[in-house]
Amino acid sequence: MQTPPQTRQAAPITTIRHSSFPRLVDLALTISLALVLPVGCASAQSLAPRVSADFQPPEGGYDDIHVPNVPLPDPSRGGPTSLDQILVYADRHAPTLQVARRRLGLGDAAVAGASPILPDNPQVSIGAGPRIAGDGTHADLSASLSQRFEIAGERGLRVAAAERTRDRIRAEIDETRWEVHRDVHAAFHRALVARERLTAADRLLAFQERLLGITRGRLRAGDVSPLAVRLAEAELSQARVTQIAAEQGYLRTRLELGALAGWSTTHPPEPAGRLDVPRDPPAPPILIEAARRHQPRLRTLHAARAEADARARSADRDAWPEPTVGVQVTREGAPAGLEETVVLGTLSLPIPVIQRNQGARETARAESRIAEAEQGAFGSQLLSRIEQYRTAVIASAAQLRTYGSEILPTFEENLRLIQRAFELGEIDILQVSVARERFLRIQADALDAYGNYFQAIADLEGAIGADLWPDERHEHGHEPAPTQESQP
Repeated sequence: MQTPPQTRQAAPITTIRHSSFPRLVDLALTISLALVLPVGCASAQSLAPRVSADFQPPEGGYDDIHVPNVPLPDPSRGGPTSLDQILVYADRHAPTLQVARRRLGLGDAAVAGASPILPDNPQVSIGAGPRIAGDGTHADLSASLSQRFEIAGERGLRVAAAERTRDRIRAEIDETRWEVHRDVHAAFHRALVARERLTAADRLLAFQERLLGITRGRLRAGDVSPLAVRLAEAELSQARVTQIAAEQGYLRTRLELGALAGWSTTHPPEPAGRLDVPRDPPAPPILIEAARRHQPRLRTLHAARAEADARARSADRDAWPEPTVGVQVTREGAPAGLEETVVLGTLSLPIPVIQRNQGARETARAESRIAEAEQGAFGSQLLSRIEQYRTAVIASAAQLRTYGSEILPTFEENLRLIQRAFELGEIDILQVSVARERFLRIQADALDAYGNYFQAIADLEGAIGADLWPDERHEHGHEPAPTQESQP
């Protein structure tokens, strides 16, 4: 059942204040009930919190929400690739999805297996034998045709259960599609961070090369000792090692991203754009509403419970007796002119006093109880997961605001200041090493904070089943990769 449109459109703006403790308790109870009730149930939707904010849970089906409407990229052409492009490619070519989509054949097979009108094939029996009598031996012939029927609507319930199986498999496929979407999104973030590490390593290497040239010039002028040159050469070697490691790290993240998306390893995807500005997540009621409407795991659990209930009803109905109706024709041998043909209608009906399909019925009921328990457990734990990941995003964003405004943009300028101070003789080579190492450590910590922020975002988006914000990375920096439609 679907909620009438007016229940959503008339939702007022709700402001939650920390001092309104009774209202928070009522809201928490409302949210808990809304999550535990099955997805799509009218009672669950009527209990959902009514809130408005700058973030609104997306409307539409899976393709409308999670699959961007952009051309399919061509991996053989190389070049920077936007997040939207690689998400579209992954939804079609991800190895995990290739396997998941093949499982839909199991649902179609279940429906096909439950569709025949009759439960069994007709049975034909033929008999022949001698009749030995006082006046001689004669031949008896008999033939019978019988068919078992279901009279309690077993086929309809069996087909309904098979359709629920297919619905559950489709829900699992959508859940897998979302997991691939989330993993590709997170891997794209990791690749961006790795690219920034490589950029920092390149800048450090260039700085060390310039510093070595300055040190050698000062040695020729007699301003420094040969030890300073040796130290500058050693630090240049260390910078080269760091640059090689950063380059390999960036390549590894690109290969991981390509493996998730089903991309060719010949030209690993190169993420386009730059790191996002950190943002705080929406309020808890907004996130919970999004999870209730779009969390694919909730839909899968709801479909599994519906399947288990349908199987239980089908198993109960299969316990009903199934009559067998037939016709039998017998030709009894006798002296010439005295043969007799007997035609009989037959009806047999089993008496369900011992076997009443007990095993299948109890198994189906147990599966229904398990599905109900899994649905309730996931719904009750989802609240704490959302709050845990939301607070992690807030903390990571707060750290990044400090790093992003004071550290990352000034790293190259700081290296120039160190170089200038060394050129003017204001600091010696040891002070250069200490200052460089300090700025490098802070730069690494800032990039680690970015990694933590993006991981927290991925965890929160995984909990609610939807992207928090439209991604803006592909709007900056690089041009998107060539598409298959743009090839000559």
